[in-house]
Amino acid sequence: MTIDSQNLPLAIAVDLGGTQLRVAVLHGAKQISRISILIGKELAPDRLIPRIYSTMQQALDNADKRIEQVAGIGIGIAGPLDSRTGVVFASPNLPGWNHIPLRTILEERYTLPVFVENDANAAALGEHLFGAGRGYKDMIYLTISTGIGGGIIVNDQLLEGTSGTAGELGHMTVDWHGERCNCGNIGCLESIASGTAIARRAREAMKRGVDFFAQDRANPEPRPPNNPGQMSRVDAEVVARAAKAGLPEACAIIKDAAEALGVGLVNLIHIFNPHRIVLGGGVTQMGSLLLDPAQQIVKTRTMKTPYEAVRIVKAHLGADSGLVGAGALIYARGNERGIAQSGAVMASS
Repeated sequence: MTIDSQNLPLAIAVDLGGTQLRVAVLHGAKQISRISILIGKELAPDRLIPRIYSTMQQALDNADKRIEQVAGIGIGIAGPLDSRTGVVFASPNLPGWNHIPLRTILEERYTLPVFVENDANAAALGEHLFGAGRGYKDMIYLTISTGIGGGIIVNDQLLEGTSGTAGELGHMTVDWHGERCNCGNIGCLESIASGTAIARRAREAMKRGVDFFAQDRANPEPRPPNNPGQMSRVDAEVVARAAKAGLPEACAIIKDAAEALGVGLVNLIHIFNPHRIVLGGGVTQMGSLLLDPAQQIVKTRTMKTPYEAVRIVKAHLGADSGLVGAGALIYARGNERGIAQSGAVMASS
């Protein structure tokens, strides 16, 4: 899909997570204004939706724009949800969000087209239109963070599936003898390669006396016993630093995560035969420590033809993939609702 950025209308993008609400007024990928707030413990819809309204207004005020100048509102939120109706069935980060007709609620207030999408799907769309997947009709976005999610673009269209839940890439099985994942499956990619999984394995090692914080002390001394404070502070970044410092247990955890990621990438390449796989999320900040072993698995296990057709690259939009992607819903789906009639969004030839 090709975007004519000059003809794009303004859009409001909302990225609603479990700890943070981000709102931007966008012109394409350009953020004219942006507001980020911590949402605290008031997560119930009747408390949080009014905060969405006020944050949107603040973003408009900062951009010196009126709501009448905006073509639509795009919202990215953790699912499961039905993007066709805009109903949030349940959000793992937002207790109480059960069968909330979010699109209808906002459209009744603003009389604007509203698009609601799974946050990982929105990020995939952002990278497809404005980031590392731009110009490629078939691409996959894989985010490796607290969990693992993604979105699949096939022939310029977001693949949603029968019930709107396609693209749960973190829950493909990569170890059928592995641990049970929170989703109920066994050996999911998320249960091995996510930031949460890496930290969990480190905490298990700490119970056996392994010190993941030795490299953080300026003057290494005999390792003190682990304490509850340290246990709560261990995360994927701590494990990565320990691995770079040569701690064997940390190296083994990262190696397992990297190889599981590689197996997952092979599966995606064989099933979808994409032009691009775009990797995002905080865990990818480990760089070559994680990605080189994963790429080696891809190189040695992927069939020749699809291997030669694909490139695996890092996300261009970084932490803003989801926010820009929420706005991209307006541009990608606007013609469904009478937006962007001036040729702003054109199918590539």
